[in-house]
Amino acid sequence: MSPVASRARALRPVIGLFSLFVFLQASSAAVLFALKLGLTPASVELFYLGDRPRSLGGLLEVAVPHLLAVPLTVFIVAHVVTWAGVGRGPALVLLTRLSFATALIGVGAGFAVRFLWPALSMLKLAAFLGLEGLLFVWVAMLARASRLGLPSPRPSPPRGEGGT
Repeated sequence: MSPVASRARALRPVIGLFSLFVFLQASSAAVLFALKLGLTPASVELFYLGDRPRSLGGLLEVAVPHLLAVPLTVFIVAHVVTWAGVGRGPALVLLTRLSFATALIGVGAGFAVRFLWPALSMLKLAAFLGLEGLLFVWVAMLARASRLGLPSPRPSPPRGEGGT
């Protein structure tokens, strides 16, 4: 086995563990969202505008880490999936764009519900559920990559005699 193939094979468990961590994070986020905000537009609206409406500072405390953590996760997952050869082409591009878009909309929609229009709670809920669904698609792709391993390098063409 070549050194590159050996390294690729060694990364299979790392990809599997990463897939497990992304799954646990997405699952935990879904549970926390359901417990804290609820799963209806009315409960999301109540969360932001209830007896004690959320302050700008409180919204920023949640938004700032999410603006780094979620896109970074999508960036890493997309690269590992591409590198492993599990996803390619327009479908992968669409999945990546939808993941980034739902993440950004999800962060911004909380501000929109609080400061612009309460009915945007439906957008907040849809963005969160969409991102969670997309994360589970990414997890499935990562799990597949951990079973298949990374692609082996193409063998070099035989060299002709005379240094060519």
